Amino acid sequence: MPQSIARKVAHPPYADLGAPEPIEPIAASDLAAWPRLRAELQSRWADVLGHPSFADYDHTPEIVSRFEQPAYRATLYKQPTGPHTRQTVLLLEPKNPLPAPRPGMVIPFYEPDRMIGLDIATLQPLDSTPLIQFGRHLAEQGYTVACTEAFPYNTVPEPAENKGFAWWQSGAEKLLRDNPRWTGMAKLAADTSRALDLLLEQPGIDPQRVGVMGHSLGGKMAFYAGCLDNRFKAIVSSDFGIGWSFTNWDAPWYLGEQIHRPDFTLAHHHLLALFAPNPFLLIGGEADRPASWQYLDEVRKVYALYEKPEAIGFFDHASGHRPTEESLRIAYQWLAEQFHIAPNPWTL
Repeated sequence: MPQSIARKVAHPPYADLGAPEPIEPIAASDLAAWPRLRAELQSRWADVLGHPSFADYDHTPEIVSRFEQPAYRATLYKQPTGPHTRQTVLLLEPKNPLPAPRPGMVIPFYEPDRMIGLDIATLQPLDSTPLIQFGRHLAEQGYTVACTEAFPYNTVPEPAENKGFAWWQSGAEKLLRDNPRWTGMAKLAADTSRALDLLLEQPGIDPQRVGVMGHSLGGKMAFYAGCLDNRFKAIVSSDFGIGWSFTNWDAPWYLGEQIHRPDFTLAHHHLLALFAPNPFLLIGGEADRPASWQYLDEVRKVYALYEKPEAIGFFDHASGHRPTEESLRIAYQWLAEQFHIAPNPWTL
């Protein structure tokens, strides 16, 4: 597409990346050799992320309630994420849907409420910025959307002294006690994939046009779930901190202290490479900044093997942690290009 958003964000005008972290290159020389290297990376990531102690369980979700807003009809589910855990998933069916088979999106975050700007229990507006209401934005554009919550809020009670990361610490302790060979980040990704299960069960969804989008914690969840679950066909991550030192990846609810071992050489370009050649867009602002581009630029070697180097993009609004209106307009136009649809209007 001439002058497309994809072309614009695939070539950020960086002459200086600041002081990026040294990263291990991806030795992708040709497409014939890539499957072997890809399998090696998958194995290495599987060792890092670990696995749960439980096997299969009943996946049947329970409908809790329904409500309507001007742009969508909402169904609130409790969805099993293990033998003894359930997550809240809010499914939004647009009242002005795109033509079927239509695209769908999973939107992970702390809880679904802030992704639509409403307290789900009372349906009263939340006093929060409309700029992170990705669920509402996408439903207004005709996507079917599944908004999810993060594991600490559905696995352990709120601590009596809930300050700082106390709830996360309590949730991580229980998770690792029950699943000593798993990681919090793997749990967050797995729960996001469970929401995709629910989304794909809805009538009229095109399985070749389902994506995942998130901000901050939600950006981490979107990035990992998208790269690890090949059913996702596009990822938009906002300011999640792609470098190990950019945010608290060593927290026990993410990957823990293993990332500081001298022999730990994996970085997130090695994970994003597993997503090739599917489209990925990073929105930067604070945690992600010019130094983030080195990871994407390294992965473009793999995308180039598929002749799709412009399927990776980066837009850095450089104005703080939350996305700007401009960055979201770019992201939604980019997503529409990837899914070959005409973008519909949305409002803050």
